[in-house]
Amino acid sequence: MGNTNRNRIVIIEPSPVIRLGMKKMIEENALFTVTGVYNDIPSFKRAKGDKSVDIILVNPTIVNAHKPFAIKDLFSDYPHAIIAAIHYGYVDSETLTGLDGVLNIYDDSAGMAKKLRRMIKMFVHNEEKPDNIDLSDREKEVLVSIAKGLTNKEIADDHFISIHTVISHRRNITKKTGIKTVAGLTLYATFNNLISQEDL
Repeated sequence: MGNTNRNRIVIIEPSPVIRLGMKKMIEENALFTVTGVYNDIPSFKRAKGDKSVDIILVNPTIVNAHKPFAIKDLFSDYPHAIIAAIHYGYVDSETLTGLDGVLNIYDDSAGMAKKLRRMIKMFVHNEEKPDNIDLSDREKEVLVSIAKGLTNKEIADDHFISIHTVISHRRNITKKTGIKTVAGLTLYATFNNLISQEDL
């Protein structure tokens, strides 16, 4: 990490509203400072900013213009930086391969800070990344059903459990992953190879 007490973050996002909104929310936590906001990867690279950036948050949809490079390959000049996706729309699982995390724009300030701290703990301190954040086998099954768009009743029928149990599993999945939206959970399931795009 950098030499200061605050973790330095760069945001690369084409939407000025999202870019500046995320900057404001992230900086509400004293652990983080946003050292740069850019609308695309070329403008970030042209700026030749501080090489000691700790976290690069990038909208993965803008990476498609740089295919066939993986997202992490585009930031090879920053080998010690955490590279995480800014999520709020559909992104194919191949684009997300190898990323260090996902930050959802629908999270509140506390939720964003919690996810950023988790990324730092896992990747900067070389702690082993837990597989699927210790979801139980049943929670993984329910998560796959959620990603497929099934209702609570359909999930209950498919897995021979009560609707109350489904709701309990959903609550546990949300608590463990920190993801509240179906779109976010779908991305999480895809990102962790619990479901393929063909199954969606």
